[in-house]
Amino acid sequence: MALINDGYLQHLRVAADGAIGADIMARKGPATLAMLGSGGMARAHVEALMQVREISRIRVYSPTPGNRLRFAEEMAEKYGVATEALDDPRQVYRGADILAACTDSALPVIRGEWLEPGMHVISIGGRPDSTARARFDRTLRLGTAPAPVGRPELGTADEYLGYLARPDDPLWQGQRPGQPAPVHAAGGGQVLLADILQGHAQGRTADEQITYSERGNIQGAQFYAVAAVAYEEALRQGIGRELPREWFLQDIRD
Repeated sequence: MALINDGYLQHLRVAADGAIGADIMARKGPATLAMLGSGGMARAHVEALMQVREISRIRVYSPTPGNRLRFAEEMAEKYGVATEALDDPRQVYRGADILAACTDSALPVIRGEWLEPGMHVISIGGRPDSTARARFDRTLRLGTAPAPVGRPELGTADEYLGYLARPDDPLWQGQRPGQPAPVHAAGGGQVLLADILQGHAQGRTADEQITYSERGNIQGAQFYAVAAVAYEEALRQGIGRELPREWFLQDIRD
């Protein structure tokens, strides 16, 4: 139907997940947003989170000073929100209502000892450390894709695939195909988006809870859902380039 570059859609679909989680789990009211990371995914998350919360202040840390300064200047100009680039990641956490880690780090960047009561945490790269996982009171999981039709034995937690390269990590040692993903929240406080939408469960139940949201194993469903909307809107606006059908067809018999 269409060939679509996913550079923008990739940021949009992940940031939308973050915003859905924050809308359900973060405390209501004006929010201070703490950003770890200053790249394209971080920019998309600010834009998406603006749709679900009144962001009154942004603090950002990333390892390269020029990148975080440029990010702060851009966000302040674009959204009219006081934005501060900080030299110490510890300072980003102080007083934050929402913490979004948008990095490409292979190591944990969300430090559990720095989390504060009432904070909502989003992790896009740079996963939470073991202390953070132990402190999460409630975790929202957006979904888990089913196994292929007729092949239930092929049901695989994406966490098993994603962390197979770190077999010594104790969190993932027990993961195997067909097993559910590990529960992040202490005391089993994990809820599924479907249960919340159907009225069977609640997200945050107290202001002082530390909450966390994760996408789950949805295997590309975000891509084709967002791409379909972009395709339909392109048709409506008459934009894009028509590709000749004959480029993709042949009349050679096998």
